[in-house]
Amino acid sequence: MKVLVIPDVHGSHEWETAKKYAPNEFDYIVFLGDYFDSWKNEWPDQGKNFKTICNYVRQDTAHRKLLLGNHDWSYLSRTKHGGGVSGHQNEKIDKIRNLLQANHDILDLAFEVDRVVFSHAGFSRTWVESLFNLFDYDEKNNLSLVDFLNKKWHSLSFIPGDSGFNYGFEELLDWHGFLSGSGNEVTQGPLWIRPEALLQDAFYHTQVVGHTEYCNDDFVILCEQSSSADCKNTLIMTDSESHKVFGMIDTAQF
Repeated sequence: MKVLVIPDVHGSHEWETAKKYAPNEFDYIVFLGDYFDSWKNEWPDQGKNFKTICNYVRQDTAHRKLLLGNHDWSYLSRTKHGGGVSGHQNEKIDKIRNLLQANHDILDLAFEVDRVVFSHAGFSRTWVESLFNLFDYDEKNNLSLVDFLNKKWHSLSFIPGDSGFNYGFEELLDWHGFLSGSGNEVTQGPLWIRPEALLQDAFYHTQVVGHTEYCNDDFVILCEQSSSADCKNTLIMTDSESHKVFGMIDTAQF
């Protein structure tokens, strides 16, 4: 499968270049999250831009995927450690939360195709084991872990006291750092973990992530070598400071 990846948006309109691609050039388009909190594109442009992205995704939800980032989650979480991100717009919390809630139905935590997993920051084994300690998951039920996570995410309600408000799962999505202020710890979840920690403790063999501004002109592939000189774990880094770096990933190469 060919997947067009749009990394962290942060209010930028650079993603609109994706519209110039012919639909037959790719099978899927995946946004990796962080639609808000920008030092260049201020409010209300950030909100209008997110609405435009959502409308674009809704035109073909089978092939256009909208994923959640930590900057987005920070406006939804009502737990203790949910809102600690740089550039957080405290005066816009209600407006941004309402936009995210209105599009909860098309927002996912992750996307998987051909055993390549796309998420904002990536899945460590340590974090997944924490998930298993809280919830029963049986892979024999024909529900992949990614589908299971997305199902748990979509079952959440962000209204305190509502039956869908699950503090246990919400806390797993929050910041889980103990030693690293940047999130470079295996305990961090798929919205926060940094590439060095993820590479040494990756749950999936091949993951495509944003979150960390690693790129200049093209995507960067990080690899943990096994004893056979093959890649034990592969990370495809896509985020850049300019927000102008995005492109196609052919899953057949991995």
